[in-house]
Amino acid sequence: MAIENASLTLRPGEIHALLGENGSGKSTLMHILAGYILPTSGTILVNGKERRFPSPADALALGIGMVRQHPGFIRSFKVWEDCILGAEKEGRSIFLNPESARKRLEEKAVKWRIDLPLDGQSDSLTVSQRQKAAVLALLLRNVKWFIFDEPTAVLTPEETAILFDLFRHLRSEGCGIILITHKIAEALSIADQVTVMRHGVTGEADDEYHFQANSGDHVRRNAEKENNYSSASLPTKTGNPILEIRNLRLKSPGLSQIENINLDLMPGTITGITGVRDGGLETLELAVAGLLDSGLEGSIALNGRDITGKGVRAFRDAGGAYLGADRLRYNLAPELPLFESLVIHIFRRARHGIFFHVDKLNAWCRGIMKRAGIERSVSDKASSFSGGMLQRILLAREFSEEASLVVLAEPGSALDQFNRSLLTEELKALTRRGASALLFSTDMEELTSIANEILVLRDGTLAASTNTETVS
Repeated sequence: MAIENASLTLRPGEIHALLGENGSGKSTLMHILAGYILPTSGTILVNGKERRFPSPADALALGIGMVRQHPGFIRSFKVWEDCILGAEKEGRSIFLNPESARKRLEEKAVKWRIDLPLDGQSDSLTVSQRQKAAVLALLLRNVKWFIFDEPTAVLTPEETAILFDLFRHLRSEGCGIILITHKIAEALSIADQVTVMRHGVTGEADDEYHFQANSGDHVRRNAEKENNYSSASLPTKTGNPILEIRNLRLKSPGLSQIENINLDLMPGTITGITGVRDGGLETLELAVAGLLDSGLEGSIALNGRDITGKGVRAFRDAGGAYLGADRLRYNLAPELPLFESLVIHIFRRARHGIFFHVDKLNAWCRGIMKRAGIERSVSDKASSFSGGMLQRILLAREFSEEASLVVLAEPGSALDQFNRSLLTEELKALTRRGASALLFSTDMEELTSIANEILVLRDGTLAASTNTETVS
């Protein structure tokens, strides 16, 4: 997304929220500030001096660090090894001292009350835990200017409260924080300043798009208007279950356990499951989508076919579609052209002998981009798209599959209110043709606006359920 004449000021001891619709340029502006993208013009001043950041390392050297939507880690490393990577030296020493770095990391974790399994494998961390690890890694480097890109997208209200306590602690220590978010009420609850971006342009201090957070009546009114998208509100259908889960359990190192899960999804229904990501929610999501191939007991049947532990191919061949909370890990190849990620599930259908129908693949991609409402080339690297754009594109890809079961985790993540409304309409259309949706989300408000029924997963077991008509 191109930005033009964008301006933003962040002061020590301040939390500054950056709002805007998908594709407005928020992430582009922050990636420039963090050293991931070089600007074509303009200046960046740090403590009054003009600076230029050819790389994230240059930004870090001046105390600027970014926690991206999906922090990247080396999966074979332990958590503490990933956190100290690049910070093993101490002072002016030319020697690496990982033991000393590990000790300093533990001290930071205690000081900032960040609870993480430092000796666990990075590969086993949930999305929210990886976010915490990224924050801890920046604290180890004594970062003073923090950029958080949609940090609460997959957090429960309790986890969000803990994160905001950390923000306030950082603010009290004189740190500056930029919070990119779509959640207007959330921004007003924590931010000292708010800036809104539209079409690559930031508002000036004296217009309606940039204002003191404690006088944000204009934004509150718009938030109330935008949040009035309707629930699917569809009656429960009868017939044979599309998805049947019986006595499912998993106890495996590195994964939160699930115990005695029983669930039927009927045709034409939307079922939501909420809870804590590392309290079994992610484990159940991965098990249903075929991403766990060992350690499972019990059974999962999709359209009458046993798919328990048989992999993603079996899940999709049985009529499933899936978009996970960690899209960069399970749904996307970020460093390849977007085209590769869009055709990954249909290339077998476009095959003719040893050849592929390239026209069919190109038409498929054009259809997805049109459905997502994005005018960009699929030859562009996937990582060059903003988080909101990628979420829209991947949702369009899965809805285009015409599957009988669509499994979505944190489906509203990185979406603005307009695109959340479009998501609701897609789900309504899906149920009208007799398909079902299973939604995993830590956002209870999101589920109550979409789902017919909500189940609560607590400590690995389904502890409660409710019809959305009873939720207020």
